[in-house]
Amino acid sequence: MKRKYEIAVLSKGGFARTVRIYAPKKADRAIIMHDGQNVFYDEDASYKKSWRALDALKAENIKNTAIIGIDSTATREFDYLPFPIENAEKLGRTPSGGKADEYMDYLEEIIIPYLDKRFGFKLYGMLGSSFGGIATLYFAARKNQRVKAYGMFSTPLFVSPNAFTEFFKTASFDADAYYKVYTGGNEITTDNPELMKIESQMFVTDSYTLTDELRNHGAVNLDLTITNTAGHDELAWRPPAQDFFKKFSLL
Repeated sequence: MKRKYEIAVLSKGGFARTVRIYAPKKADRAIIMHDGQNVFYDEDASYKKSWRALDALKAENIKNTAIIGIDSTATREFDYLPFPIENAEKLGRTPSGGKADEYMDYLEEIIIPYLDKRFGFKLYGMLGSSFGGIATLYFAARKNQRVKAYGMFSTPLFVSPNAFTEFFKTASFDADAYYKVYTGGNEITTDNPELMKIESQMFVTDSYTLTDELRNHGAVNLDLTITNTAGHDELAWRPPAQDFFKKFSLL
């Protein structure tokens, strides 16, 4: 299959990532997406299920929006999580996280300036799911004036509840930006039988917490969507992503 994007490797010191770029000629804006290998085609995706971003653009007849997928690596959890995972053993996870500032700097100092110089985009959005939703949230708190839309899907604040409680005490968000929070009602990411009983509700609870905190800290243009039967994968994220693409294209 012929890929409709180009690939670049962009570096900041020893920090390098593969970047997948789909930029139609009429695009004056771009959405930066985490886990870039999962953005375009099922064949490239980690679990053979992608966002199918190009299909979403086509379905909405969106011609002014580029999609920029930044591949994740083995250090994904450190890149995306600003705080160490709390109670990792209880959550069935390996201790990780706490180094997201390096990735955030990379986005601000390498990715956006490169895209500015190469394409001259006037506006940016950012979209991520799961830990990528946390990365998007953390970047949103930087209030970068070039980025005016944030999609945070299936964002598990419960991996670092105490740290996020402290984070929200001082965080603020751009009142002029658009925010979309999405969660499925049947999200399960663990094999732990006890945790499986409550994890879906933890995701839903966190979506309400995130929405309230965004609103309380400056967000005005804000959507919350919960799809009761949806799970935790790209199949579930495709419809809300298509809605996010459409709304971003109209900003």
